[in-house]
Amino acid sequence: MRGADVTARRSISHVNFATFLLGLILVPDVVGTRRRLRRTRAVAIVVPAIALAIAVFSFLPYARRPATDASSTIEAAMAAAAFALPDTGVPDDIVLQQQLERAIDLRRRENFDRMLDAHDPGELIEHATLTDVDFDNRTLGIDTLFVVGDELFGYLFRPENGWGHGGADRKAIGYTPELHRVQLGLTGGPDAFGCFSCHSKGGPDGAGTQTQNAFLRGDGDQTGSADQRNAPHVLGLGPVALLAREMSAELQAEATSASARAQAEGHRIEQPLSAKGVSFGRLIANPNGTRHYGGIEGVDHDLVIRPFGWKGHQATLRDIVEESLHIHQGLLSTRVQFAIRDGTLDPAPYGNGKWDDVDEDGVSLEVDEGMLSTVVGYLAQLEVPVIRPPHDPGLVDAFAAGGAYFEQIGCVGCHVPTLELHYPKLAAGAPRGDRSAYIVDVSKDGDGPKIEPKYAGRSNDAFLVHLFSDLKRHDMGDALASPAAQGTIPARVFLTRSLWGLAETAPYLHDGRAPTVNDAIVLHGGEATAARDAYLALDDDARASVRVFLACLSRQPKIFVP
Repeated sequence: MRGADVTARRSISHVNFATFLLGLILVPDVVGTRRRLRRTRAVAIVVPAIALAIAVFSFLPYARRPATDASSTIEAAMAAAAFALPDTGVPDDIVLQQQLERAIDLRRRENFDRMLDAHDPGELIEHATLTDVDFDNRTLGIDTLFVVGDELFGYLFRPENGWGHGGADRKAIGYTPELHRVQLGLTGGPDAFGCFSCHSKGGPDGAGTQTQNAFLRGDGDQTGSADQRNAPHVLGLGPVALLAREMSAELQAEATSASARAQAEGHRIEQPLSAKGVSFGRLIANPNGTRHYGGIEGVDHDLVIRPFGWKGHQATLRDIVEESLHIHQGLLSTRVQFAIRDGTLDPAPYGNGKWDDVDEDGVSLEVDEGMLSTVVGYLAQLEVPVIRPPHDPGLVDAFAAGGAYFEQIGCVGCHVPTLELHYPKLAAGAPRGDRSAYIVDVSKDGDGPKIEPKYAGRSNDAFLVHLFSDLKRHDMGDALASPAAQGTIPARVFLTRSLWGLAETAPYLHDGRAPTVNDAIVLHGGEATAARDAYLALDDDARASVRVFLACLSRQPKIFVP
């Protein structure tokens, strides 16, 4: 049941900005794409009428020219958009037949899983799990990793898997798993049975609704005691992780160079810090090897970019996956268990039991390294969001004007439209020095669309990631402040939320308090006050064009058969 359905590759066209403004490029994708075993959606339903009912339109970012400043980056991002009208691109009979065969095959797999689980409870997890040995020995292909990872992301964990915590007899007749809607301190919930429970709005791997908010670090009872978080979509996380890695390396190299200069020249060096054109303030390097970090902005003193979490508190996909499984499903990784055993990790957030069952749920092995690697490998292969201009000619004009206003009023100061990624390969397996890494290439592996080369036909150069974020923390003012600091991150400070895929993720902001984009903009404060005020100073039509532009930051439509 781990056979791979290979995602069809898309053709690449070239669209320059002037051509886009004329609205001349219409590029339908008629190949279709593999999708999920776990979370089917009723977007197109009637299989007997599939030849008449299905028209697949893919909206991809296309190869584009270099971006050198804020103006050209947003221009490049807009130029990347190609779109299809509803009356074009109907797949031919051969393609329709392939789509139908693929849909039937996926449905059979889903039915098999359901029957397998009914006949032999507990067996299903075996179909959603890869071991560390699988990664070490390279016994699986990249497509198999995606399919199995998709199964694990959609799996509903159970008490026998280690879901939850506590000393109740989980095998007793009448035992009922108990969700904790308000989490208890750093111990977490659990507040969900599976990852996809809160990542489904707008399609598989999407965002969460406000009713799916997590109530973090509370008293276990009262919602007012907790720090609410709305689930973001998880598309494009592979490129994001790699951007953060490259930016961290740039900042640390600048700091190392400053220290070397200070020691060699015998005087203090004041070093500006920047990565991928984003300023992170400055540090002072002294001749004796010490540094002063008072001028650092938007990053911790270790100069590690942490792109995950609303406040930017986790640096890697593996870290955020491990944390999420703990606080949302009550599942502990073997890394956590071994660290508690060795005395290098405080056991308090995890429980009061012995290291091999610290959460006292009667299950010792809950999440091993292979399971973490499976989820990391899956997330790294997910599609990236795209820009989908409107079809109506009048709205196309508003879209173009909105992009210009978005830059003019200063939004691009934080929501940087495009960042360049130089090395698109991410290690999915557990970090160990005694083996080579299991690599996911985020520019080609898994589900499409993918990030595209900066220069057409030259895949060894930089890739353009239309993230609309600087991956930097900013003071957002009192109105958006969380109830308390998160670790060392102040209550008013948040990571610049990436805007790609924005259209499918309402409600907005970290706690889902804003039902519309306009509401979200108006609530900006702190460092974003000037941009907010500039937006409010626009006339009605100009503000509407900004909202139209943001509504086009979406994801590729796809067909799902229930």
